[in-house]
Amino acid sequence: MVSFFRSLRGQLSATIISVLALGLGLLLLMAGTQMARMTLESFTHEQQVTALLLANTFSETMEQPQAEQIMALWSSHRDQWRRELPSDTNLSIFDMSGKLLTSSAAGDVVLTVSLPVLLAGDVVSNRNGERLTTAVPVHNEERGTLGVLQIDSSLAPMRAQLWDRWLALIGVTVATLLLILVITLWLAAQMTRPLAELRGVAEQMSEGRLDARVEIDDSVSELASLGAMFNHMAGRVETMIQEQRDFVANASHELRAPLAAMKLRAEILASNKVSDEQARTYASEINEEISQMAGLVSDLLQLSRAESGVFSPPERPLSVADELALCVRSARLRATARGQQITVEIAAHIPDAFITPSDLAIMVGNLLDNAIKYSPEGGAIRLCADWCDDQLEIVVSDNGIGIPPEDIPRVNERFFRVDRAHTRSVPGSGLGLALVTAVAHQYGGELQMSSSGVPGEGTQARLSLAAGLVQSRVIAG
Repeated sequence: MVSFFRSLRGQLSATIISVLALGLGLLLLMAGTQMARMTLESFTHEQQVTALLLANTFSETMEQPQAEQIMALWSSHRDQWRRELPSDTNLSIFDMSGKLLTSSAAGDVVLTVSLPVLLAGDVVSNRNGERLTTAVPVHNEERGTLGVLQIDSSLAPMRAQLWDRWLALIGVTVATLLLILVITLWLAAQMTRPLAELRGVAEQMSEGRLDARVEIDDSVSELASLGAMFNHMAGRVETMIQEQRDFVANASHELRAPLAAMKLRAEILASNKVSDEQARTYASEINEEISQMAGLVSDLLQLSRAESGVFSPPERPLSVADELALCVRSARLRATARGQQITVEIAAHIPDAFITPSDLAIMVGNLLDNAIKYSPEGGAIRLCADWCDDQLEIVVSDNGIGIPPEDIPRVNERFFRVDRAHTRSVPGSGLGLALVTAVAHQYGGELQMSSSGVPGEGTQARLSLAAGLVQSRVIAG
């Protein structure tokens, strides 16, 4: 029981029931009070009507014989007169001086209402202990007020009737509350069921079933949105874990081959069974493998930093045109060695940008490096930079072997390389475009690749950076 009230379902049910019980209790109190007032008014009205009917039976005088005649009429038609009054209802008749002429009650009976009030023509009812008394003046059109007729009844039957009505009202209220309790428990169960499903799926995921997903209908929009967001998060978690597994596998594969080659050459050198010239060749190859591994480790560190989510833009803006010129100058040496021509078109109105020089060099440098590696000797490479639609756009295109259309969605993945026979000898680890994409995301940008896949038509890489990181060098006039 304690655990139930500690659950969301129990607390929700208890809250709803408490509020409704309080509301029903107030309604019960108001309805009961109104019912008691109306019951007393109905009882009083019935007594007054009976008194007026009896008073209208008097003729021109109210002498003792006339009073006794009215009393005999009261006794003979008791059931008719007392159809709504208790069985102990008494009738008393008084003359103008307040003297009792006759009464159906045993013992002395006194007039409970002052004569001046009655002589004014009012019908007066008042409570005297557990009895209700009604007094009416007896009028004659010619002779005026003849006397007073008084009826008194016990309130016990009315209270018993009122108590029965209270019990009925309480019973209806309790039944309503029980019905509301059942409905509330059902509604609470329906509302918390999606949360229980979420918990069950979360437990499955914690046990390793990363493909588990929650199924929530759209009966409650907030819970449906929560379920959709949970499934989206679960998908992201599954993708991230799979990417980490692929990353470890790919990194192991990329490191295993050079380490094996280095180990083999080192063992040969340690055996002292090679010539000096062969030893120098092995040492040079080991140095080359170490350089490639150092480059791979450097790319991995940069990629990890870019994807860590910890990023602070520089405090000072950068001249994009000048930094792009440095990137092209660094890449031109490799392009010249392959007989390739790099064409540069940088718009003059590009504003300064809050970009770290090393980050811009990583993005542009990797794009140029890919264009150089996958373009033939004597090929043409083009770099264009412009300020368009509040974005900095840098486009690097070439006339190389291109990318098959089915591989374009995956070129930004880590360690992915296009599987073509004449690209297997191209150096690289497959981290370049993944690194460009990660760094671009830090600056609110994106990298888009396009290619027909036909060798000779090449590839176009479009890098877009958000406008929030720029500061115009031109003062607006």
